[in-house]
Amino acid sequence: MKRIMLLLTTLMLTALSSMASAYLPLIDNQPLTFRSCPLGKPVSTESWFGRVGSMNVRCEVNGIDVVYTVTVPPGCEKGGCGLILDNHGMSMNAAQQNAGTKLRQHGWVAQRFGAPTPFIVVQPNLTDLFDRNKWIDIESVLGSAYMNELPNLTYFISHVIDVYRVDTNRTHMYGFSRGGATANAFYCDLGSSELFASYAVGGYDLACAIDKPMMLIVGDGDFAAPTGIADAEAAFLSHGGVTRTAIVNDTRYSRPDWVFSWRGGLQRKGRHHHMRFTDGDRILETIRHSGSTLPLLGHCHAANEYNSWIVCYANMETGRKLIDFFIQNPR
Repeated sequence: MKRIMLLLTTLMLTALSSMASAYLPLIDNQPLTFRSCPLGKPVSTESWFGRVGSMNVRCEVNGIDVVYTVTVPPGCEKGGCGLILDNHGMSMNAAQQNAGTKLRQHGWVAQRFGAPTPFIVVQPNLTDLFDRNKWIDIESVLGSAYMNELPNLTYFISHVIDVYRVDTNRTHMYGFSRGGATANAFYCDLGSSELFASYAVGGYDLACAIDKPMMLIVGDGDFAAPTGIADAEAAFLSHGGVTRTAIVNDTRYSRPDWVFSWRGGLQRKGRHHHMRFTDGDRILETIRHSGSTLPLLGHCHAANEYNSWIVCYANMETGRKLIDFFIQNPR
């Protein structure tokens, strides 16, 4: 009995510790930095033995400062690479976001997947409840887009494009959860949507009609995406003449197993369906998954491993799905 109680206590403390590192503090969760805007000479972030490396850059715009984690593959300092902006969710940071997307790693070797060059990956570390510009940021608590940081995001991406002479036909944006609301803010705003060639949103509903190529990734029962994928698909199909293609249609989708992982806690081992809809230049891809993890259930990064309590197994890699979509949809 004592051993059982000890095991349960250990599991509880592990879960609480994991959650505390992300959602409980609601504070400025930014890493230390030794570089700041404007960037000087473009450099690669390649680390020892050719490993994926990154640099943290602090940038201030209109009194709002953001620390960006930037990954620059070798050769991209010479110009011509693509760029991906990868936005995290509420009270998360770039490291937690990359645990779900692995876009640093996938962007580094994007040529293996058919890209002409690698992708520079920019992952902001954005703030929530406490903000230097306002004592209490109520909008952040309510989970809307990172409105305070939008001018900063726009400036920094434009700055990186200029400094690294990025191929502007291959600039893309993904956002998860509150980062998905932020991606919506760009996608649905005619004044800023042209900054990126294609977009992807995870764990959040799409807020406007499909214009530029869009990928939606939503888990079953995701509280942040109540209308899920169905409304977006129905709106797209209502125009008629739409080509519909099943990329993945997993027959085991509705029969997930519950498993326990020391790194990911109690999770439902789910599957996924992946659809593509095309109507001329209009493109929508949707991924619905049955992965789930406590305490946020279907509101999680779909992956094919257990590496975090907010990363759920769904027999896919979110980052690989994103890279393929972005490669196929330049400007």
